Amino acid sequence: MTGITDLGFAFGVIAETIVTTYNVNGQANAAPMGVTMENLQRLVLRIYASSQTYKNLKSKRCGVVNVTYDAELFYRTSFKETNPNGKLPQEWFEKAETVDAPRLQAAHAHIEVTVANIKQLDAERAEVLCDVKLVQAANVLPKAYCRALFATVEAIVHATRVEAFINHEDREKREQALKLLETIKECNDVVNRVAPNSRYSEIMADLNQRIDSWRAKGES
Repeated sequence: MTGITDLGFAFGVIAETIVTTYNVNGQANAAPMGVTMENLQRLVLRIYASSQTYKNLKSKRCGVVNVTYDAELFYRTSFKETNPNGKLPQEWFEKAETVDAPRLQAAHAHIEVTVANIKQLDAERAEVLCDVKLVQAANVLPKAYCRALFATVEAIVHATRVEAFINHEDREKREQALKLLETIKECNDVVNRVAPNSRYSEIMADLNQRIDSWRAKGES
């Protein structure tokens, strides 16, 4: 039987996943999220309390942790405006088997979870403890390692924080955004070097345009 360690989860390791939940109106929501393992049957999410995912987990008390190495999925779930009409296509989702939550059909594995406890960490973030109810993984062929994939996902993860911090009233947050921009530039250099004219480079080019627009808003 497949367990979460078979999917790359380990103690002391943050795994980048996409968490899917239902909004109060029944629409499926998805957002990239770092997840850690407390034990073989429990995952931990540290999440912004202002996020839609947090609100959904708090109200529905369940969700699905989707495991994928598809950079496109990370990008389109991070920045909803990249999708048609600025919304996630609902045909991407199917109902989970054991919990009242959606899951991404294109994900390589699904971990269905229920919320065991929610603890407020500070004014902005909360810790959500999730019990594993079902683990399912697709039979997929291994892929050759490509640095562009991981550099693209790394840039996407950092960019979500840049968007929140770059024009923040808190100077420390703005400085943090500038440091993240340096890391994104390094990721961009890797992608353009090892995968020019690829979907990865297209995502990075679009991401850089978005970053420029965020900066312009702060200057206007």
